[in-house]
Amino acid sequence: MFFDRAELFVRSGAGGVGAVSMNGQRPVGGNGGAGGDVVLLCDGSLNTLGHLRGRASVRGDRGDDARGKESGRSAREAIVRVPPNCRVSELESGDAVGELREPGERLLIAAGGQGGEGNGDGYRRTRDSRRNYPPGGSTRARLLLSMTLVADVGLIGHPNAGKSTLLRAATRARPKAADCPSKYAGGCCRVADYPFTTLVPNLGVCEGGGGAMLWLDIPGLLEGAHEGRGLGRAFLRHVERCRLLLHLVDGESAEPAAEYLAINRELQLYSPRLAATPQVVLVSKAELPHVAERINETVAAIRAVAPHGRILPFSAHSGLNVQQLMQRTHALLRQVQHQQAQEAEAEAAPHGHGPDRT
Repeated sequence: MFFDRAELFVRSGAGGVGAVSMNGQRPVGGNGGAGGDVVLLCDGSLNTLGHLRGRASVRGDRGDDARGKESGRSAREAIVRVPPNCRVSELESGDAVGELREPGERLLIAAGGQGGEGNGDGYRRTRDSRRNYPPGGSTRARLLLSMTLVADVGLIGHPNAGKSTLLRAATRARPKAADCPSKYAGGCCRVADYPFTTLVPNLGVCEGGGGAMLWLDIPGLLEGAHEGRGLGRAFLRHVERCRLLLHLVDGESAEPAAEYLAINRELQLYSPRLAATPQVVLVSKAELPHVAERINETVAAIRAVAPHGRILPFSAHSGLNVQQLMQRTHALLRQVQHQQAQEAEAEAAPHGHGPDRT
């Protein structure tokens, strides 16, 4: 099963108690050990939060108490492993706590309590040899973890528009199964270890068209997806970071332009930034005779309402225009990557420095 959200209750360890101990007239009591932190660690081998399902809480260990002049040992930190691109927020308020994007990154989510001070160190501060000082308590938090799949290209469209069929065609170039519907063999591609169903996101690595591209197919969108209708809102966030969107329109649709506009309206209502992501519009099922008969009319209807001319009929079953699609997608992706790199350099450059004047 694919799980991209998990609730987690964490509590760090309390500090250990400091000791009251005398060596003759000299206070020598040791300090208690620090309580254990709770830390999130980004693990590149994970691609789901399923391992946290049913794991309601994580608790840090308590620091050891001091014994005489010997200080207690600090507790080890409790580590919770999460996949890359995992956002952490407060469960009740929704306030952001942090985000882990790259393997090896760490996020402290509950700090362990300080060890209690013994009368040895306490005497140096207060000149009171008869007492110790209480340890720090534990920290508690209820958190929501949500991971986001990050791909180069996202596939969007209504249910049954042909997204999963295209993903199979683009990422199974040389299928071993005799009943594979795709005849296309234009590259060498592989499918990632995600369950192949329209109920969960599907990832595929496409190496045709001039380089490797990671494609992401999400369940079909319905009107009202931005408000949670269907599975839309649950998975729209997975395409937020895609550099390019392949927008599939069902070639059998009686109103292809309206279908195209409806999906873009959902993107705009969900996130204007997502709606601004460059798109290639694909008219699917072009191998069907009744679709082929009016394909020019369908393309013209979409072109009349689209803000660009990147519209291409295709057939994942016959292979029509699949190779051209992969080449065009790769070329456009490189343009977008170059543009984003230039924008990042411009933002990083110092501002307000004019030419030197002598």
